[in-house]
Amino acid sequence: MSTVMDSIKYQFRQGGMYLNLFYVNVGVFLVFSILILLSELMLNPSIVGIPYKLLAVNTELSSLLYKPWTLITNAFVHRDFFHLLSNMLYLFFLGGMLEQYLGKRKILSLYLLGGIVGTLVQIASKNAFPLFANMPDYYIIGASGAVFAIAVGLVTYNPQLEVRLFGIIPAKLIFIVGILFALEFLRLSKVDGVAHFAHVGGGLLGFISMYYYRKGTDILRWLDNLQGVFAGKRTYRPKMKVKHSTFRERRPKEKPPRDDYDYNASKAAQQERLDKILDKIKYKGYDGLTKEEKEFLNRF
Repeated sequence: MSTVMDSIKYQFRQGGMYLNLFYVNVGVFLVFSILILLSELMLNPSIVGIPYKLLAVNTELSSLLYKPWTLITNAFVHRDFFHLLSNMLYLFFLGGMLEQYLGKRKILSLYLLGGIVGTLVQIASKNAFPLFANMPDYYIIGASGAVFAIAVGLVTYNPQLEVRLFGIIPAKLIFIVGILFALEFLRLSKVDGVAHFAHVGGGLLGFISMYYYRKGTDILRWLDNLQGVFAGKRTYRPKMKVKHSTFRERRPKEKPPRDDYDYNASKAAQQERLDKILDKIKYKGYDGLTKEEKEFLNRF
């Protein structure tokens, strides 16, 4: 048993954040599945009902006053296996791709804030539109808003990404995600037990955050830094100013990275710059690069 626990702890420390989120979602689902089984065997719905109400968020606005944590925890609770499966497939593949660009903490920030914004949009729609006014209050669960934030964020950050449908047909990922988002938008008026407003809200958060991130404004930085506070490490290092001169400056040897996050963040920054240079070559050719960009490219 200790070996299994050590392996799990190692995966949480060394694995990707998208994998950690995957494990947490699956773990919560397994716990609730056991509780549901016990409640059925014991003819006691409260066995699963009480934990469910502690983690799921209700559309009744007053419930947020005494259960504010449910804005976060609801993104880890799923209705059934297929609900979990669909969200985890998106998280596993798309979350892994985005984490290669942005690093662990940014993925967690996007997941959490995407879930929160999606949930708030769903609650607002329930209380604002006459179509839903006469409906009884209900619970919102699932990682769909968070996953939509990651999916839309990924194609906003890198619109050129391609996948192969059925392993054969090449297709731009932005078109696939765009179609899924459009379908959710067209279903906003449907009363079918699906939180379509949460999906759209999460997607919009993913688009806005990555749109401004590409322009140099990181609206998720505060949440990254908050993670650093809990981890006991600062997230961002001071930016280095590049000074061009006629002589070559003697640079001190680089210190080894403080932790895995710093190393991954450094690699992600290098990869991001490399992608931008390759995009520039695509549109302007190699001769369109600056001398410094050519030197950077040659180091790879």
